[in-house]
Amino acid sequence: MTVNILMPAISPDMATGKLVCWHVEPGTAVKQGDVLAELETDKAAMDIEAPADGVLEQILVPGGTSDVPVETPIGIIGAGASAAPPATTEPPAAAGMSSDATSPLQEDVGGQDIQDRPLRRISPLARRLAREMSVETEGLRGTGPKGRILAADIREAAERQVREETQAPTAAAGEAAAPATVMHMAAASACLEPHGAMRRTIAARLVEAKQTVPHFYLEIRCDADALLDMRRTLNEALASSGSEAKVTVNDLVMKAYALAIAATPDTMVTWSEEGLVRHTSVDIGLAVALEGGLITPILRDAARLSPGALSSAAREAIERARAGKLSPQEYSGGLAGISNLGMFGVSAFSAIINPPQSMNLAVGTIESELALHNGQAVEVRRLRLTLSVDHRAIDGAVGARLLQRLKSFIEAPLLLAS
Repeated sequence: MTVNILMPAISPDMATGKLVCWHVEPGTAVKQGDVLAELETDKAAMDIEAPADGVLEQILVPGGTSDVPVETPIGIIGAGASAAPPATTEPPAAAGMSSDATSPLQEDVGGQDIQDRPLRRISPLARRLAREMSVETEGLRGTGPKGRILAADIREAAERQVREETQAPTAAAGEAAAPATVMHMAAASACLEPHGAMRRTIAARLVEAKQTVPHFYLEIRCDADALLDMRRTLNEALASSGSEAKVTVNDLVMKAYALAIAATPDTMVTWSEEGLVRHTSVDIGLAVALEGGLITPILRDAARLSPGALSSAAREAIERARAGKLSPQEYSGGLAGISNLGMFGVSAFSAIINPPQSMNLAVGTIESELALHNGQAVEVRRLRLTLSVDHRAIDGAVGARLLQRLKSFIEAPLLLAS
């Protein structure tokens, strides 16, 4: 009896993916759940596990093949009697697939061919980071379940490697430096660093967004005194209850943003070629900076969460994002995004919309200004917000009404508790 290994789907809307590499070769005995191969889309990567016990008899789709349709048979598990060598030609009956020049069974992770190392448990993100950061995984102890190597282990190993290289004696004068991951330019003051997969994906998506989404921008300034007072009161209450959690300004702005969207039904839409997609919940993508890139976990139904619950959800999402533990469903889709650079002292900026979302709110820093109040000059603290909007789905007047409501929630923050 034989069992087909099928190309799995990372997300419900996935149609094709890239079969990056195989980690075992034909004739290898495997058990159900063993990691056999790795697939990748423009958003995520995942392991392909053995669906049954047996022997990998045949590889139907070689590693490095792009655009493999979901549910396509990519290999066969059987009793081992008909083990065949790995595929060396294009697989049949898979229209649109293309194979890269990389060897399917010689995928190198940490500088070692798979034939020379035992089957190891390493997450797809960690495997990708190891390639990008030139981290040797052989002998590396993972902190995941059963010693599984996680992205955090790779980052820690890379930092340790940098520290060791920094502390090592410098090369003797005149000695030629060996080119590693950096290719020196003509001038000694410049060098070329090859792009990692994350940076290439971010670049491709941002170029696509700016070229295909007609952005327009709306800016508003809000008095932030009441919001800051409310934040102080909430954090004092949390501290008195023994909690170490703290509500941030961004948490409260995000809650106000979610309520303003919910109160402006014409903004609860995203664009598709077939028609407007009307959403029933306010799902907000929170931009989280990572080493070498960023990711946007989605906070589902944010308008219905209390400020404290939204703060907890945001904190958990940030921790999971930086630990590389987000599943594709946790950062896919969404209605609107929010990006905050205020902590760096940035007064205002315009954020790029992350499709399929239709908006992105850029949050600047809070600055003190002089204003007239009853004929007297008084100091006020103001927050500048810039909304980027997809004009295909939302018109200017609708976006302006959204910002008006957002301003009212920020300046009367007791409404956030409703």
